[in-house]
Amino acid sequence: MSEVSLQDDPVVEIKDRSPSATVKAEKQFDDEVLTREQVYDFLVSERDRVRFCGTLPLTVLIWFIFTLTAWTHGNVERTSRAQSVIREAIERTEVSHEISELQGQPVAKRIRLHNISATDEVWTWLINGFVPLIAGSDEEPGIVRKFNQVIRPGIQLRQKRVSGGDCPVVEELRDYFRAKCRTSERLPSRFGPEVNKTGDPMDRSFVAGGGIEVASMALNDPAEELFFAFLRISRLQNDTSQVEGILRAQELQRLQWIDDATDMLQISCTLLNPDIGSYIHIQLKINFVRGGLVQPVMEVRPLQTRVWHNALEVIVDVIWGLLMLLLTALAFQEAFEQSGSCSHRCCGNFWLLVDWFFILVGLTLIGFFFVYNAGMDGLDQHMAELPAALSEYIATTVPPAPAPGAAEAAAVQALQEEGWQAQFQEDFELMVFLKVYHRLGMFWYVGLILLRFFRGFTGQPRIATIGRTIGSAAADIGHVGFLVTIALFNLILGGHLLFGPELRAWSSLENSLMTTIMILFGQGDIGAMYFIAPMSTLIWGLSYVICIIVMLMSMVTAILIAHHREVRKKRGRSQQTLPQQFLMMLEDFVWKRSYDVRSVLRFMRSRAGPKSKILRALPLLKPETKRISRIPYDVLIEYFKPEDDGEEPAVPGWKIVKKEDFYKFGVDSATTSRIMRKCHAATSTSPDQEMPVMRLFEEFQSSVYETCQVLDTTGEELKNWVAERRVDMANIEPRQRKLEVLSRQLEPAEPVFGLETHYEETPALEGPSDGQAIADVPR
Repeated sequence: MSEVSLQDDPVVEIKDRSPSATVKAEKQFDDEVLTREQVYDFLVSERDRVRFCGTLPLTVLIWFIFTLTAWTHGNVERTSRAQSVIREAIERTEVSHEISELQGQPVAKRIRLHNISATDEVWTWLINGFVPLIAGSDEEPGIVRKFNQVIRPGIQLRQKRVSGGDCPVVEELRDYFRAKCRTSERLPSRFGPEVNKTGDPMDRSFVAGGGIEVASMALNDPAEELFFAFLRISRLQNDTSQVEGILRAQELQRLQWIDDATDMLQISCTLLNPDIGSYIHIQLKINFVRGGLVQPVMEVRPLQTRVWHNALEVIVDVIWGLLMLLLTALAFQEAFEQSGSCSHRCCGNFWLLVDWFFILVGLTLIGFFFVYNAGMDGLDQHMAELPAALSEYIATTVPPAPAPGAAEAAAVQALQEEGWQAQFQEDFELMVFLKVYHRLGMFWYVGLILLRFFRGFTGQPRIATIGRTIGSAAADIGHVGFLVTIALFNLILGGHLLFGPELRAWSSLENSLMTTIMILFGQGDIGAMYFIAPMSTLIWGLSYVICIIVMLMSMVTAILIAHHREVRKKRGRSQQTLPQQFLMMLEDFVWKRSYDVRSVLRFMRSRAGPKSKILRALPLLKPETKRISRIPYDVLIEYFKPEDDGEEPAVPGWKIVKKEDFYKFGVDSATTSRIMRKCHAATSTSPDQEMPVMRLFEEFQSSVYETCQVLDTTGEELKNWVAERRVDMANIEPRQRKLEVLSRQLEPAEPVFGLETHYEETPALEGPSDGQAIADVPR
C-alpha cells in the first residue's frame, strides 16, 4: 500500500523543479527576449544599411568606369615623359653672357632660364640658347629631342608695354634722378627707331597688333594692344648654317624691342609628337616686375590629337553616360518619394544635393569630350592645310595691297604666315585652357566619388560613428579653428615683417603662409631666422608651438574623443563590424532569393498539368506565408522610438517586444522572425552599460511575481496532496474498526494429535463444549 502511494506521490514532480533546472530554463528564455531599445537600435542600423549601403555597388561601378576613362583619355604617362623631355631640355639650356671686363679679359655669367636677371640676359639666352634648341640641327631641322617636331613658322614673341609716370618719391628726389617710372596703364602706342618718320613703318613688330587680326580669348590681353614678333626656325637659302630666327632676334635686340616699358614678354611655340599622338605647347612668360626683378615662368602643356583611339574607349564612355542616366533616374525617384514642396524634395537632402552635383559634373565632363574632339579636328585641319594654302589664307590677316614684285609677294606671304601662327597659338591656348579646367573637373569629380563612398559607408555603424563624431564636433572644432586662425595669421604677419626683408621665404604673405605651414612639418629654415633675430625667433617659435601644436593638436584630439564617446552611447548596441555586416548581407540575399526561387517553383507546379513530366521533376514544397516586398523601417522606428511624443508617456525602452508588435504594421511572420533573429545576433553581444532604475525595479518586480507564481503553484500542489492523504486516512479508519472486531473474535485452537496445550483460563462461551465442538467438525 505504501509503495503504491509513493509511486503516485506528486512530490516527485515538485522535486523535478529544481533551482538549477528553473534557472536554466529562465536563462534560455532571457537569451531570446528582445527589448524595444534593442529593436530600435537594430532597426535604425538596418535602415541605414539598406538605404546607404545599397548605393555602394553603383558607386563602385562608376568609380571603376571613371578610372578606365581617366586612364584611356588622360594618357598621363606618355605625355608626362614628353613633357619632362621638353622641360628638361629648356631648363638645361645654358649660355655664356658677358657682363663686364677685367684687365682686358671678359667676365662671363652662365645663364639658364631660372637665373635670368636683366634684359640683355633675355636676348642672350634667346639668341644663343632657346632659338638654336627649337631650330634643331642641320640634319634634323625643327626637331627637339627626337619625335618632337616644331610647327612652323616657329617661335612667337608677344610683349605687353606699360606707360611711364612720375616715381612715387618726394619732389626733390624726383628732380634729382630725372627719370620715369612704370605705371599699370597699358601703352599700345607705336615705338622704335622709326617712330618719328611718316608713312607706314618698315617693321610691324613696333606697332600694336602687328598688322594682323587675331580673335583672342577673353581671358587674354586684347591682340590689338600687344606687340608681336616672330622668330622663324628655317635656314637661309644662301647660308644653311644661319637660322632666320637668330638673325631676327639680333635685329630686335639692336632696335631695342624690349626696353624699360616692357611689362611682360611671352615666348610660345608648339610641337607635335606623332609617336604618342600629342601636341606640346611651350609658353615662357618673363615678367619684368617693378623694382628691377625679372621673373621667368615656364609652362609646358601637352594635348592629345585624338579623343578616341579605339572602340574600347568609346564603349567605356558610353557606359559612363548610361550610368549617369541611371543615377539621374534614381535621383528623380528619390526626390518623388520624399514629402514636402518641390524645392524641399529636390534639395532638402544633403546626399541628394551631392547626387545632383555629381550628375551635373559627370555629364559636363562627358560633353567636354565632344567639344574637345571638334576643336582638335579643327586644329588638325588648320595645320594640314597650311603648306598648300598659305598664299590663299586671309581669314586672320589684313595684308596691304600687294605691289608687283617678289619682295612685296614675300612680305604678303610672311604676313599671312604670322597671322596664321598668331591665330593658331590663340586657338591652341583656348584648347589648353579647356583641357586644364577639364583636368580640374576630373580631379574634383574624384572628390565627389569619395563623397558617394562616404554615403555608402554611412550604413556601416562603426564607420557612421566616425562620421557622426566629426559632425558633432564640428562646432567645437570651428571655435578652436577660429582661435588658431587668428594666432596663425599673427605669426605669419610677424614673420613677414621680421624676416621678409632678408629672407625670400618670408618676402610675401603667400610665401610666409607656405613657410609657416612647412615649419609644422620640420622643413623651415629656423637657422636663418635665428641668425637674423635670435631672441625674436625664440619667442616666435615658442608662440608657434603653443598656438599651433599644443592648442590645435591637443584640443582637437580631446574634442574628438569626448564627442566620440557621446556618439557611441547614442548609437546603441547595434555596432556590427564590416565582416559581420557583409555576412549578414549575404544571408539576406540567400534568404530573399531562395524565397523567390520557391515562389517560381510553386507557380510552375500550379501551372503544370496532373500528368506533366515537369510536375514530377519539381520538388514538393511546404506552404509558407507570403512575404512583404519592403520592410516599413520608418514606421517601425517611429513605433519603437524610446522617447516621449509629448501627448502621452512613451513605452519604456526595456519593455519586451513581441511578434504582434510587427504584425500590426503588416510584417509577415517569416520576416518578423528573421528581423528578431538578426536583432538578437547584432545586439546580444553588447550589453547595456547603464541600467535604468525603473528597468531594475521592473525586473525585480517581474522576478518576485514569477517566484510568487511558482509558490502559488507549489501551494496548490501541496493542498492537493494533503487532500489525497486525508481521503486515504478516511478510508483506513473503517477498515481498522473491522480488524479490531475480527481480532476480538479470535480464539486459541485446541491441541491436535494428542498434544496437550496449556491455555490460560478464559471465560466460557455459550454453546457446546470444546471437545464436542471439535468432534463435531467434519473431517
